[in-house]
Amino acid sequence: MRRILSTPLKICGFLTILLGIAVAILTLGYLIILGLYFIGIGLLLYLIDFILKRNISNKQIFKISQISLTIVYLLFSAWTYLKWQEHNQITFPKEFSGEAGIIFGIENYPQLPETEFWTKKIIIPKSGILITSTKVEEIPNRLQFFIGNEKIRDFKKVDWNPNFEFDCIVSDDKIKAWLFTINGSKQKAVREKITELCNEIGIDKVSSSYKSDNSIIWTDKKGKYLWLQNKDLTSLPNGLGKLDIYKAILTGNDLTEVPKQVLEISSLQNLILAKNPIKDFPCELNKLKKLKSISFAETKITEINCDLSKLDSLEHFDLSRNNLNILPDEIKDIPNLKWLSLNGNSFSNLSFIDKRLENLETLYLYTNNVSELGVETEYLSNLKELLIFDNQIESIPENIGDLVGLRKLEIWNNPIKSISSNISKLKNLRTLRIDDDYLSDKDKENLKTWLPNCEIKYQTRSEK
Repeated sequence: MRRILSTPLKICGFLTILLGIAVAILTLGYLIILGLYFIGIGLLLYLIDFILKRNISNKQIFKISQISLTIVYLLFSAWTYLKWQEHNQITFPKEFSGEAGIIFGIENYPQLPETEFWTKKIIIPKSGILITSTKVEEIPNRLQFFIGNEKIRDFKKVDWNPNFEFDCIVSDDKIKAWLFTINGSKQKAVREKITELCNEIGIDKVSSSYKSDNSIIWTDKKGKYLWLQNKDLTSLPNGLGKLDIYKAILTGNDLTEVPKQVLEISSLQNLILAKNPIKDFPCELNKLKKLKSISFAETKITEINCDLSKLDSLEHFDLSRNNLNILPDEIKDIPNLKWLSLNGNSFSNLSFIDKRLENLETLYLYTNNVSELGVETEYLSNLKELLIFDNQIESIPENIGDLVGLRKLEIWNNPIKSISSNISKLKNLRTLRIDDDYLSDKDKENLKTWLPNCEIKYQTRSEK
């Protein structure tokens, strides 16, 4: 033990190694990397001690070297600890609730206060929005929250998003912000302000210290498209009409309406607005003369109160996962509709189908409550693909023969117990996927005979 602790450097090394072992054990391995880091430093101190002893024969010089290096190490350790203790003390207004935020890197706005005694005190104004020219990289990441003079000890009351970034789209500028939600009350004032700042950047009224690292305008074989998926957006900046893009992907944001800026993109052919809390269908959609495909999947749209008969170019319409049990009648007036997705809703039958849908080529009705293929199939002679799996259909009836153009039928995960021989009229059918739980060997032989050019895929419900 005496040899292990015979010099100041060895004592520091020994204590550092003990600290590393304690950190690793007491945190049950959670901070094992930090523990190994301390152990490594301790071993390095032993190595330095060995090198000094090997190369310095003069005892006086050796002693001075030991003391000097020990002091340097202790000062460095103290500085590192105090640096680690630096934190932001963020104070919200008394009784504040809702969304707040700090918007960083906006030039000509005030800087955040200097750090005093390892604490940077940041006061959020009553509006909940603090704009600063300070860059986020210049401040500590550790936080303490206060509401008024009261410290928030339950961090669950504050939802902190330290990674919010907003691309200004029509320029290469980007805005970074910290967003806070107090007491679970999420609003959009901060994000609306960020959009407003982007508009001001667009007219050179203000400027941002940040530039976009990766373009949100992507390119594929069909051309350029806008990719803004899962960005937590509530609005879009002005000037999108300048973009020459064929598709806009806005999935998974916080849009409550279709941004008017999107409707200014005259070249737009595909618009994807899935997973947004949009309630009202945009009647201004008629402005997009080239629009071919639109998705309102998993939104809150349940009705359409506008004329869609002028959407001549629209062919694809997605209203999946909207808890619908009635199809908005206006959709049937889209003159060239060929692809309709209604999966994940609550339809119990096909009564919504009439002559106005006779041009349909693809219909997705899977994961609903459909119990039968009704006589409405007479209007679907042009249908090429029908996905109606995961329903409650017990038989394939005689009117299945109406679907003479059908090439693909997926009707698995239905308790099919009987199949009409009229399925033999589906001369174009190339793929059939169906359950065989209730089908006899004879039923399977019949299907093979009736559909000689079709690939039939069986599965057992209990095995899925």
